[in-house]
Amino acid sequence: MSRTPEDATAHLDADLVAELEPTLMRYARRRVATDEQARDLVQETWLAALGGIDRFAGRSSLRTWLVSILRRKIVDSHRRKRPKVTFEEHHTPPVDAPRERFDDEAALQMIHEELSSLPRRERQAVTFVDVEGMSREEAADRMGVKRTALRVMLHRGRRRLSDKLTAAGHAFS
Repeated sequence: MSRTPEDATAHLDADLVAELEPTLMRYARRRVATDEQARDLVQETWLAALGGIDRFAGRSSLRTWLVSILRRKIVDSHRRKRPKVTFEEHHTPPVDAPRERFDDEAALQMIHEELSSLPRRERQAVTFVDVEGMSREEAADRMGVKRTALRVMLHRGRRRLSDKLTAAGHAFS
């Protein structure tokens, strides 16, 4: 089906919804966990299409345009659900027995010593976010990098520290 923008505006009605809804539902259902979530995303797609039909240029079919809106809605949904765990939450050692506390103190001392051996940018990222407690936005601004670059530097720096701790017998689960 290939409709022009005028056709789309004139026919964005119950018949069009009935015609394209099964296609959108199949697309969404294959990419999300539940039927309810798929229905919600398809409904959001229809709302976005109604609000943006004036921007539909007709360079693709209306079906293709709607699926592209739905795809963005699905991606946004996955992003919102991504768990956000800080380094401290994930690596906070349990405080059970005195022996474990001694090991934790030794591990913290080792982290402090090994931090200086990290490459400069990774060291800065880990220091700003994990040691000084800056937000990622603030640390990225201070370093003059984008948040995605900061995320990579944090991951690499943390991974190097974790590998050194594991090699020394200070593995965190």
